[in-house]
Amino acid sequence: MARLSSSLRAPRWIGVSLALAVVTACVRSEGAVNAPEAASPTATGVASPPDETSPGSDRAGWGVARRRIDHVVFIVKENRTFDHLFGTFPGADGATEGATCDGTVVPLGPAQDDSPGAAHGFLAGLVSINGGAMNCFDQIDGGKKLEGYIQYRADQIPNYWRYAEEFTLGDRFFSSTYGPTFIEHMFVVAAQTDRYVDNQRPPLGQAGTDGIPGGYCEDETETIFSFPRFTEEEEAKVFRLEDEGRVDEVGATFIERWPCHDVRTLPDLLERAGVDWRYYTTDSPYYQALKAIPHIRFGPMWTKVPEEATFIPDVRAERLPAVSWVIPPTPESDHPDLGKLCPGENWTVRTINAIMRSPAWDSTAIFLTWDDFGGYYDHVPPPHVDIYGMGPRVPLIVISPYARRGFIFSEVSEFSSVLRFIEKLHGLPALTDRDRTANDLLGTFDFTQQPRDPLILRERDCSRVA
Repeated sequence: MARLSSSLRAPRWIGVSLALAVVTACVRSEGAVNAPEAASPTATGVASPPDETSPGSDRAGWGVARRRIDHVVFIVKENRTFDHLFGTFPGADGATEGATCDGTVVPLGPAQDDSPGAAHGFLAGLVSINGGAMNCFDQIDGGKKLEGYIQYRADQIPNYWRYAEEFTLGDRFFSSTYGPTFIEHMFVVAAQTDRYVDNQRPPLGQAGTDGIPGGYCEDETETIFSFPRFTEEEEAKVFRLEDEGRVDEVGATFIERWPCHDVRTLPDLLERAGVDWRYYTTDSPYYQALKAIPHIRFGPMWTKVPEEATFIPDVRAERLPAVSWVIPPTPESDHPDLGKLCPGENWTVRTINAIMRSPAWDSTAIFLTWDDFGGYYDHVPPPHVDIYGMGPRVPLIVISPYARRGFIFSEVSEFSSVLRFIEKLHGLPALTDRDRTANDLLGTFDFTQQPRDPLILRERDCSRVA
C-alpha cells in the first residue's frame, strides 16, 4: 500500500466556499426556459462508428464474449472512494494515510457505519484533486476536521470485501467527472454531462417555482449550473485553469440553464438495435438523468424506466433485460448522511443474490461501482482528459461466472468503460470521445475459465453494527 511523501507541492486553493460565492455572484443565465434542442455533438465528443480499437480491445475475445454474455447489469451506488473502502485490500494500490493541503501527512482514521461525508460537487472535486496533488480534501466544506480522511476495515464491509476477493476488483477505475451525483449519472447513460456541472441547488432557487427539485423537463422554471458553449480556445483555457488548481476562475465561467435538452444516450442505441434494456431507478431527483432528456421523458422509451423495486421481481420471473441499470433507494445507496453502509451493503447482496439464484446468472456480467468521491480521500491522481474530469477513483467490482478470480484490474477506466463494454458486446457505435477511447473492461474477464458457481452471501444484522 502506498505511503505518501511529506514533500508535497504547495497548496493552490484555500477552500471551496469562496469558489461557490464566485459562482453565485458571476453566474450567467442561458435563459430560464430554453427549448430542447435536437441531439447534437457536444464538447465531450461526437458519435463514431463501431470499432474494436479502444484500450483493452481484443477481436477474438469479443467474439467469445458475445457467445457467453447475454445480460449486463450496471449497479451504481453512492459516494465512496477506493481508498475509503478498499485502501487496505491486499495487492491493490491503496493508501492508509493521506496528505492535507498544508503538506501534513495524516493516517486515514477508522470509519463508522454512518460516518458523514463532505462536499462532493464539481468545484469540491477540483479543490480536493488540487491539480493532481491530491492533498486538499481538508479544504472542502464538511471536511476541514479531516472528516474525509477515514477508511473501512475488511470486517466492516465483509460482503463487499468478499465480492472483491472472489471476483475482479478495479483499482484504476475513476469517476467520470469531479462530481456530484446528477452529472455522474449523465455519464452513466450518455458518456457526457451535456455541459451540466452540478446537482440542482434549491437554496439558490434552482428548484423552480414549486421549490421541488427534479422536475427537469416537467418544470420549465428549474435551472442548474452548466458550462456555456465554449470556443476551442475558451475550453483550452478552462482545462488549463483546472490543471493549475485555479478553482475560483473555473467556477466563474458557470451559467444557469434549464435541465432539459436532448442528447443521444446508450438507451437510444440499444433501442435502435432492438436490444432490450431497463433503467431501474428510485426516489432521488439526482438519479433521474433520463428525466432531463425530453425525447426519453416524453416518448415511448419512458416505459423502460421502472421503479427499482421491480428489478428483483423481474429477475425472478426470468425477465432480466439484456442491459439493466440498477439504482438503489437513497437509504440503501451507501450515501453518507442519508443512510448507513450496512443496509446499503445488504441491498447489494440481496440484488446480486437474486441474479445468482436465477437462470440468467450463467450469462450475466455485473458491474458494481460508486458514483462519486463523497468528499473522501483517495491518493491516486485522476487522468485529466477534458474539462469535466476524470474525477477521483471509485471502486469497481466485476462479478460474473467469467470474471477473473481474485484479480486486481489496474488499467485506467471509468463509467464510460461500462458503456463501451455494452457497445462492443452489441456492435454499437460510441456516443462521444469518452466512450470511444475508454478501456472496454474486457480484461476483467477470462472466458476460458470454468464458469463460476454463484456466490450466495448472507445479509448482515445491522442492529449489531456500530
